[in-house]
Parts: sequence; structure tokens; C-alpha cells
Amino acid sequence: MRLRDLESRMREREWFHSLTVPPGAWTVIRVDGRGFSKFTEPRFDKPFDARFSHIMTQVAEHLITELSGRYAYTESDEISVVLDPSHDMFGREVEKLVSVSAGIASAAFTHAAGEPAAFDSRIWLGTGTDDVVDYLSWRQA
Repeated sequence: MRLRDLESRMREREWFHSLTVPPGAWTVIRVDGRGFSKFTEPRFDKPFDARFSHIMTQVAEHLITELSGRYAYTESDEISVVLDPSHDMFGREVEKLVSVSAGIASAAFTHAAGEPAAFDSRIWLGTGTDDVVDYLSWRQA
């Protein structure tokens, strides 16, 4: 079997690889701490811990820098990063944006906290700035 044929067959099975953010869409990448209720309980004070807040702010700064984001909002164990419609990192591939953003957040938090932590990530799409304002109002509420 030729390697090129094998590679072609295998790439056909990467179902979501070709899924991209539509051109002109406002994109918000939201990372969320995985299992953070259990993770934070023995390590941080409730209802508010200044060290945890500082770490989350650092993670948001890493995300906004690495993803060329326009704005970041953090609440509890989640961070939303707004990407404007001209954003074209990774050709706007959803799989890549989701996996890289979760990786950046996990690495930055782990480095700052000194203990392994993991984040998942998802993408929200909007058609205009009013949608983005509504999204951020929703996350704040």
C-alpha cells in the first residue's frame, strides 16, 4: 500500500477537520475549567480567592495574546475570548481553535498554579457586535 493512499484514506475519516468558522462571523472562544469544583475546593477560598482570580486573569492574558483576541472576560472557572470577524488563525478551523485554546489555558493555569489543571473549549458565533454584547451579558448574568 502506498503511504500517500493510506494518508488520504485516513484524512477522510477526520470528520470535523474541515469545519470552519463562517467568514465575517464574530467568534467567542470559551474555555472552562474541567472538574474545577473538586479541583478548587481544597486549594482556594470560597466564595472568592484573590490568588485564583489572579491566575484566571493571567490565563485570560495568555489566551488574548496567543489567539490575537480583541477582548477577554473571565468569571469563575471560565474565560471568554472575543475574536473579530477578520480573525483568520488556523484558517478559522474549529477543531484547531478549540484544541489550541484549551491547551493554552491548561498550560497557563498549570504553570501559574503549580499543579496540573485542564480546560475544555467551545466556540460561539455571532453576526454583529450586538450579539457579542448579548453573549457577554449572558455570561455575566
